[in-house]
Amino acid sequence: RSQTPPVPETFTNEYFDSFQDLSNVPTAYKKDPQERIFVTRDLNMHSINFVGFDMDYTLAVYNSPLFESITYDLAVQQLIEMGYPEEISSLKYDPSFPIRGLFVDTLLGNFLKVDAFRYIYQAVHGRTSLTAKQRREVYPSTQVPPEDIGTRYFMMNTLFNLVDACLFSDLVVFYENKAVGDSKDELTKPGVLDTEVDAISFTNMFTDIRKAVDTVHCNGLLKNKTIDMVEQLVDRSPKLSILLDRLSKAGKKTFLLTNSGYSYTERLMSYMLNDFNSEKPNWKDYFDYIIVAAKKPSFFDEGNTLREVNLETGQLHVKRITKLEKGHVYNGGSMRVFSQLSGSKGQDVLYVGDHIFSDVIVSKKQHRWRNLLVIRELATEINIQESADATEMLKHLENLNFVFREIYKGTDSSSTEITDISLLRKHIKKTVSALSSKYNVYFGSLFRSGSKNSFFAMQVMRYADMYSSDFTNLLNYPFFYYFSAPSNPLPHERTQEVPMVP
Repeated sequence: RSQTPPVPETFTNEYFDSFQDLSNVPTAYKKDPQERIFVTRDLNMHSINFVGFDMDYTLAVYNSPLFESITYDLAVQQLIEMGYPEEISSLKYDPSFPIRGLFVDTLLGNFLKVDAFRYIYQAVHGRTSLTAKQRREVYPSTQVPPEDIGTRYFMMNTLFNLVDACLFSDLVVFYENKAVGDSKDELTKPGVLDTEVDAISFTNMFTDIRKAVDTVHCNGLLKNKTIDMVEQLVDRSPKLSILLDRLSKAGKKTFLLTNSGYSYTERLMSYMLNDFNSEKPNWKDYFDYIIVAAKKPSFFDEGNTLREVNLETGQLHVKRITKLEKGHVYNGGSMRVFSQLSGSKGQDVLYVGDHIFSDVIVSKKQHRWRNLLVIRELATEINIQESADATEMLKHLENLNFVFREIYKGTDSSSTEITDISLLRKHIKKTVSALSSKYNVYFGSLFRSGSKNSFFAMQVMRYADMYSSDFTNLLNYPFFYYFSAPSNPLPHERTQEVPMVP
């Protein structure tokens, strides 16, 4: 007999009536992890009629860390214009520090890595990691209260927030190094006392940083710099042209939905798409619908008035729009209007974006759009987890967890002799810490808080239908492919135990 179940060209009832199971089914074929799309919820591409894309950090792949360094320097200059000392001009972006998915405690100036249940796993103040004892002192409940998320606690949802994180950390260190007396050693202080500015609160400092970074994005400084250095800052790949062309030929309607304005979108998309395909000389030829300045996540709620853009002047036409036309560009709008004019129904739309909140959570909750979340960091994380060092540490953890289980073998409620496992737990935690530092010395993996899923990973599992390091990985699958999520059994349903840290 064949060593694998026979696979027919066409499925029939007779095939299944005669189907004989093998006792040892070989491992199913899987693509290279860097080329894969990972699935959390089944999705049939054959039922998808509309495929939409975000632009920034999705179609437009910015060169990191150069892009963040430029943004950081421009934000520092904005802060100086807002009254911060000239001395901070010496501060520079540090790509080894921030990761997204962190919570920022704007009251105490701390960065928090939390797990799926909002338990605080790590806390960093400036560049100093708090000990477990210090964390319990500062956060007695050990959790981030849900009612304070969005007020006291700000979540770093997007790669754009990496600049905010690094700059906030740097300013905390800068002002605490100038602090008066011993106030810089108080873990629960809401700011620092400086000889020149009297007192500055962490909340005000973070608000100023957010304002400075937003100004850099909105006043044209960063966008103009990006266009001036576009060959250095933005990836140009034929894969984008090929993907959009194949989607169109497969009968899918494609659309661009971006928060960027028309002028920037025009220049950036022209660079990325023009001159790849003689049948589509202009980037607009690749899309059935184009919406700029969408103001997501507001777009998915009440939205704004939909206007057509004059392609010559960039001005907006004030007129009633009764249909969306190919080659035209629209400004603003809302999900409700888009659905009416495009004929989309919600679950027949696949939206590809990088922002876990604006692109995924809101569209999923309110309109049931299917989604593909682009997580650029995934490529690096996969490389690390497949490295020899990480593989060796995981094997060591598996061995330590075997010892942990064996210690309690044969014991029950009648057992009275207490086994001291403190040293074993210490070694497990030491190994977990060493493994985490392979990803980031301060916060570890984007997806893990110790041995548990991080809060970011929980959001991905709960709201993203699929995720990948690169949207062009769609090229590796037919557009009628059935993306099937792996089973997620409860502990009592697992046939093999997964090593866990106690």
